[in-house]
Amino acid sequence: MELLQEPVIAVLFAFVIRTENVVRASTCAEIQVQAAVVHLGSSLHASCLLSDDCTLTKGRAVQVQWHLNSQLLEGHIPANQSSRISSVFIPRFADTRGYLTCCVRQDSDCQIVKGLEIRGGYPPSAPQNLTCLTNLTKSVTLSCKWDPGSETHLPTNYTLHTERRDYQTELKAYPLAAGVHSHTIPRADLSLYRPMRIWVTAQNALGSTSSEPLILDPMETAKFDPPVIVRVWAEPHRYGCLKLPWRLSRQQAWVTQALTVEIRFRVQDSEVWASETKAIPRGDLQRELEVCGLSHGTGYQLQMRVRYGLGPWSEWGHSQAGSTLERAPTGRLNVWLKVLDEHLPAHDSVQLSWKPSGQFRANGKNVSYHVFMQRYPGKAGLENVCTTLEDHCVFLLPKNTRKVYIMAKNSAGESSPIPVPVYQHRGLPPVADLRVSPVGDRSLLVLWQSPGSPAVTGYVVEWGPSWETDPRFTAFHLVGRNESSFLISAGIEPYRPYRISVLPRYKEGIGFPRTVEGYSRQKAPSVAPNLRVGEIHHTYVELTWDDTPLEQRNGIIQGYTIFYWDERGRTEAVTARPAERRVMLRDLRALSMYKAFIVASTEGGSVNGTIVTLKTASVDAWAVVITVMPVCVGFVLIIVVTIFACFTKQERLRKHFWPIIPDPANSSIKMWTEADTLKSTKDIQDPTPVHLSWFSLLEVPEGRPEKGDSQTGDERWLQGGDTSGPGESLSGSSLPPSECNSMGHRDSVPYATVVFACPYRTHARAPSPIYLRSDSTQPLLEEEPPSPGQYQNLHFQEGAEDGGCVQAQEESSAFWEDFPLLSALKINDV
Repeated sequence: MELLQEPVIAVLFAFVIRTENVVRASTCAEIQVQAAVVHLGSSLHASCLLSDDCTLTKGRAVQVQWHLNSQLLEGHIPANQSSRISSVFIPRFADTRGYLTCCVRQDSDCQIVKGLEIRGGYPPSAPQNLTCLTNLTKSVTLSCKWDPGSETHLPTNYTLHTERRDYQTELKAYPLAAGVHSHTIPRADLSLYRPMRIWVTAQNALGSTSSEPLILDPMETAKFDPPVIVRVWAEPHRYGCLKLPWRLSRQQAWVTQALTVEIRFRVQDSEVWASETKAIPRGDLQRELEVCGLSHGTGYQLQMRVRYGLGPWSEWGHSQAGSTLERAPTGRLNVWLKVLDEHLPAHDSVQLSWKPSGQFRANGKNVSYHVFMQRYPGKAGLENVCTTLEDHCVFLLPKNTRKVYIMAKNSAGESSPIPVPVYQHRGLPPVADLRVSPVGDRSLLVLWQSPGSPAVTGYVVEWGPSWETDPRFTAFHLVGRNESSFLISAGIEPYRPYRISVLPRYKEGIGFPRTVEGYSRQKAPSVAPNLRVGEIHHTYVELTWDDTPLEQRNGIIQGYTIFYWDERGRTEAVTARPAERRVMLRDLRALSMYKAFIVASTEGGSVNGTIVTLKTASVDAWAVVITVMPVCVGFVLIIVVTIFACFTKQERLRKHFWPIIPDPANSSIKMWTEADTLKSTKDIQDPTPVHLSWFSLLEVPEGRPEKGDSQTGDERWLQGGDTSGPGESLSGSSLPPSECNSMGHRDSVPYATVVFACPYRTHARAPSPIYLRSDSTQPLLEEEPPSPGQYQNLHFQEGAEDGGCVQAQEESSAFWEDFPLLSALKINDV
């Protein structure tokens, strides 16, 4: 669209110019307007008057049309006017330039009879920022410029006016072409040292305006050329001062008026400038300038600039170097004596570091430092241990050293000895809760808590790069006892580790150091460790890796994660602590392919390592042997222990599985005598001694006794046992068959021991026996296999066919034959 618009406007413009030429040559019509230049946005009224002798309208009905550029306007015939007059009203003229035409309608054509250019714009605004500058070169001039203000869209002319007041008032005007906003006033129209009044007027078709007047002294607007420092030198015995001979440029050497100069200076290799301003009286421009208050024996760079009154400063001149006179160093040094190794037999390895305090002045260029130690009182005991140009010194300090001193020395002299504290007590309580937090990318804030001891006199904050071990990279700062924080801003870079230590100072010694590592900013490590495959088994694989270099960590390593997956895509992960360098991948499948990689993480991000491929081993014969052999060995040990227990604990096992049947023939009862019997029955509370005679069953007859028999089985047994032996007593008691049968089926048969008052061979009437019930419930030969087989206790067996009990009287002789062990029992009388 824009490409088509430009040709259309060009054709329209050519057509209108051609039409204007035709109309100017003819007298057919005349266009009347209020003004050919109007304010943008204002209304416009125009009229077209057709002449009577116009050949286009003679003898015809007339129809007039209006056009503004290519836009058709609606015209009208004013009331009470001829049809040869047509008017048009434009409520808002918004074009900066427009072509208004009047044409007569003929058939299908419209013949232009008159045209007029209408311009729209704004009145000029007052010029702003009028400034003038005097040029003091070979042709002295005053150049002025200003800001025209807002756009008017109309041709605007500017005029520069000057008013000079010397002996009389003289006005000058300098008309300028349209669009020109600056002018240079020649030297003949200037008064360099007298005020002048300068202003600017702006005028166009819609009005005119003027700027605020500028009253100035042309010399104060002059910008001088940079002054020249001829040389810099130090006057003898003028310590801390430098002389500066100088001059103006050759084009401005004619100036003799009072000037103001500014001298700036800085220590060589420094970026910080200091300045000093001096006023030079009229006619005294050749006098040398002097700058004092400088450091002794220090090299400086000096520059100058100049101006007149309150005028603009010149540019800075070229630098000149000079040095002040040297003096002996003054002030104190901040010192820190650090013990590196105290386990040597007679010495301690120490490092002494120092730095200038706020009051220290080196007062020279080449300053050396001398360290002395005093082992004995007096000057004879001073021994020089170190001389260096650095800010630290490492030496061996004898354990009996009392004092250490340091002195600064230059070509002019040496400073007073500065004592260095030698702490005899070390390893005192340290600070608590040491923390480091970043403050921006170039600072670290160190925080700690006091040990809580009133003997603390201060703290030592020591820091340096973790990857450097050279003492020259270690810095320190002494902190007061009431402080618990320190901001480190010197030499801190992001993504770099720094080792920071804090030690409390006591009246009698130094505390144990607390050390942390800090970063001002962290990011992901630059590289990840490379995994190495170690031992490979069919169920596990060992992976190892090396530590990430300090300069590539970019932060504090928080841990490692190893991801691995098999051919089926099943993924597992194993984590490792920052200090670990190996992991075991367990529960793997034999003869399987696995892939793994390691991830190293910091607070600022993580980085993945390269993928390694590994294959587990197969299950070999040795693995089977190693697996099966412990099982077999364990089984064999169990068998051996069992057999050993059987042989060593045979008696206990036999008693546990096979109850023991008492053997009277092999028991101690075989050797009893009457004395033993009396001795064993001593505790029975009866005046008559009792004797063990035989055994009897108790509670056997559970049923009712036979008719006419009111005595129990035991009573009948006791009454009939006077003249019978032990065998007869055991077999002489008779029981009914029912009782025998019921007794044979009992689970256990209680028995009791019968004691009597006299030996069995005594035929005298004995008192009634005493029964002592036994607590044993051991079964007596019931359902037990015979041992030996041919011995049968017929008294406790049932009859084979009739179920009755065998009578004891009929089987007395057979009884003792069946029980030879019992018949062997003998009771001897003493």
